[in-house]
Amino acid sequence: MAASEGNAPDNSAPAAGEAPGASDGEPVVTVRGYLEMQAELEREAAEALPGKFDECTFDQGYVRQPVYACLTCTRPPAEYTRPGCADGGGEATEPAGMCYSCSIQCHADHEVVELFTKRRFRCDCGTQRLLPQTAAGTASCCQLKKTRPALAEADNGDNVYGHNFWGFYCRCDRFYSPDSESGVMVQCYMCNDWFHDACIGAMPPEDAFDDYICRGCVARHPVVRHIQSTKATRGAVSDGRVTRLYSGSSRDASPAAEHDAAAQKEEPAEPAQKKARANACRLRCDQDAVDAAQPFDMFMASDWQDDICTCLDCMREITSSRLMFLLEEDVVVEPEEDETRSESLYESALKQLRAMDHTRAVDAASAYHSMSAKIKEYLRPFAASGRVVTSQDIQAFFEQHSARRDS
Repeated sequence: MAASEGNAPDNSAPAAGEAPGASDGEPVVTVRGYLEMQAELEREAAEALPGKFDECTFDQGYVRQPVYACLTCTRPPAEYTRPGCADGGGEATEPAGMCYSCSIQCHADHEVVELFTKRRFRCDCGTQRLLPQTAAGTASCCQLKKTRPALAEADNGDNVYGHNFWGFYCRCDRFYSPDSESGVMVQCYMCNDWFHDACIGAMPPEDAFDDYICRGCVARHPVVRHIQSTKATRGAVSDGRVTRLYSGSSRDASPAAEHDAAAQKEEPAEPAQKKARANACRLRCDQDAVDAAQPFDMFMASDWQDDICTCLDCMREITSSRLMFLLEEDVVVEPEEDETRSESLYESALKQLRAMDHTRAVDAASAYHSMSAKIKEYLRPFAASGRVVTSQDIQAFFEQHSARRDS
């Protein structure tokens, strides 16, 4: 029921965590409220950044890992200027990406976009592609590789870049904004780009497939396009959208393929190490099985890689196109879990104090208690008079403390 004018709530009372006494309209926070806010910030940071960030992955080479792009240190070409954002002038730079640790240690106060996992990628931070920018706008070395100045001349030539590195995704080539984005995005297993479900079209139920392969990768890679597997569901594309789905079962194969399958069932299988590979791929010659003129997406169930053809034709493509991840374990190099992220700063400080040798621990504790006593003495008049402590008051305290120490 709406409150009448006579019994409307009093909005002048301080909110939880705030203190009375603000006369200039600035928000005033109590010590208790400040500590509660700090604890909440620490909790959010632990959830967002659960891994350690003290080591760059550069020396591990080209690996599959979470990759990030910095829109502060790089400048996109005109066609990838973000909506509502002027290009600011200046020439476009090369796209670049970095590892999880560098995104925090070197680009913490920059505009960073998360690209999620990329395959065969080496960290660019500190190389000629990506020299971090300071607040003054000048380039600096990677904070995790300061002892390697020659890195600034390096160029990770085997990295593959695309529109994701400017924050754009999908075949619709749209800038991703988490605040305005709706629907679901699905990552292509092959190229690692992300696609809107609305741009894909009809899809199997979410629990019916584990991996998605976009129509562009299907067209580029015959070893995937011609796979015959009950674990593959094809989605025929019409007018740019998936309009019809069908499973890649034996009914889709030609009579020749069905004959081969029957023959394999009748003959005992030879050990894998002795089995000779066919010289030519019979699946690729089977135009009845897959119409080369019809584009389609693929939705793959668990362990579909077991059905990849390994004839000589297919192995040549797998090797030349760097698709060995189809046959090998595709390991993601992720940051080591930081067990201290669940601790508060106070708890972490106590743990570090206990780890020190006795003499250093005593000196640290003595310095802490001395500083604590001085702060309490400085704040006592504020508490007695009820006066609000401002940032200028705190700055004045440390300036006085610094002056006494230097004198």
